[in-house]
Amino acid sequence: MPDYVLTPIITPLLLAQVVTLLMIGTVLPRVGQPVHRAFLVLLLGNSVWLLGNTLTNMAAPPALRWHWGLVEFFGILTMPVAWVALVERYLRPHPEPLPPRRLLALLVVPAVTLLLMWTNDAHRLVWSYTTELPQWGMVRRNVAYWLGVVVYANGLLVWGALQLLLAWRSARGTDRAQLAVMLLAAVVPFVTNTLHLLGFQPLPGINSTPVSFALSLVPVAWGMVRYGLLRVAPLAHRQVVEQLADAVFVLDTRGRIVETNVRAAQLAGRPPADLRGRHPRDLFPTWPLLTEQAPAEWRFGKEVWEVQPSTVHNAQGGRVGQAVVARDVTARAHEHARVQRLAHEDALTGLGNRRAFEADLGRELARAARHGLCLGIVMIDLDGLKSVNDHQGHASGDELLAAFGRSLAAAFRSGDRAYRLGGDEFAVLLAQSTLAGQPSVQERVARSAAAVRDRGFPGIDASVGIAYFPRDGTGEDLVRLADLRMYEDKAQRRERRDGPPGVES
Repeated sequence: MPDYVLTPIITPLLLAQVVTLLMIGTVLPRVGQPVHRAFLVLLLGNSVWLLGNTLTNMAAPPALRWHWGLVEFFGILTMPVAWVALVERYLRPHPEPLPPRRLLALLVVPAVTLLLMWTNDAHRLVWSYTTELPQWGMVRRNVAYWLGVVVYANGLLVWGALQLLLAWRSARGTDRAQLAVMLLAAVVPFVTNTLHLLGFQPLPGINSTPVSFALSLVPVAWGMVRYGLLRVAPLAHRQVVEQLADAVFVLDTRGRIVETNVRAAQLAGRPPADLRGRHPRDLFPTWPLLTEQAPAEWRFGKEVWEVQPSTVHNAQGGRVGQAVVARDVTARAHEHARVQRLAHEDALTGLGNRRAFEADLGRELARAARHGLCLGIVMIDLDGLKSVNDHQGHASGDELLAAFGRSLAAAFRSGDRAYRLGGDEFAVLLAQSTLAGQPSVQERVARSAAAVRDRGFPGIDASVGIAYFPRDGTGEDLVRLADLRMYEDKAQRRERRDGPPGVES
């Protein structure tokens, strides 16, 4: 009598083995990804299970049947650990969720259980039987079997399924569909295995659990190849040119990095493998909030980048992630800032010009009103500029204006700002000022004028007018009042210098 006999009963097992081997072939080219490695081990475990189950059903001698039945458990006990690794790496890819120590810890129970199975004759902790030669279907399962195979192995499957279920509840779109496919790959075999343990056989004469595993894993493997399931990068690869000067990040639906180009890795200062699974904000704290409507500005150190996201779709139109292109626009931003600065800066003194004064006045008034602060406006007229221009020339007049501007800016606090409004007109905005500070303001302006006189312009003085928000009004009313008080101060200075009108000295 031959040792192995082909019977129709093994047909489902053979078909399931062919399907599993085909899936292994599709996953092998993608084995560089950790999540795909875990899926490959899961498939290999099921293949061993199917092989052992097939040979068990083909073997004629009881000893051979028992031997191949033991081989099945290499696959049976490996698969739950591979399943946990697959779930962990899919849901939490970074940092590595199953470092070697944890992986070895998960394998301890399967390894001990296998050892007990192969030495069962010495202790009978796994099975007990009355015949001299054990036969499947006629043994009684003992405590080591229930703990190592039923409780531990099924417990890992259930734990992984619960993690997927929790993620599925909060997921949307394509990500939710991927999680549903993976849940199906766990639930169907779990139900089949439970029926087998209870004595029900959906496929008469054989354990249908490895067959159901093979069939339920087909959508996962097919999705990997056809739709980029578990990995968005192949779908976006057409958008990723490896040597682009721009930094390219490919993100999944949860915003995690699944692929980068060389420039992106250089920007992060890490190899591409260390970037996968991380959120860009984990690598770059200033990473902007991205929307599809417009590019976002990202300031990275002294550099300025323009970040433009675009949605990645699969062949069915479902959203599977984003391709984000970051372009270095530092030179352009600096040029824009320079143009803006020139538009709001007086070229001669370096102070803000009238346009800057009006913009800052509106902003500071709004801030003062919002927070209940006092804001001071100082209007200043530089007396004596015309005389310098007439007698010493306009070059000397420009030197006078520049010197007074520098002195005026240095005389006030860093929170205050000085402006040249045009000609000999200057202004200062006093942030968080107080009414009691008016004498100090006049003294600071007087010191600025004195510093200019010491530089060779002896006939120079400055007239000052001050108005305060909210006491004196707001907006243009404040400016007009400060101007009026400045002209009053100018008249008083002229009167002190020249005497009252009509009085000869």
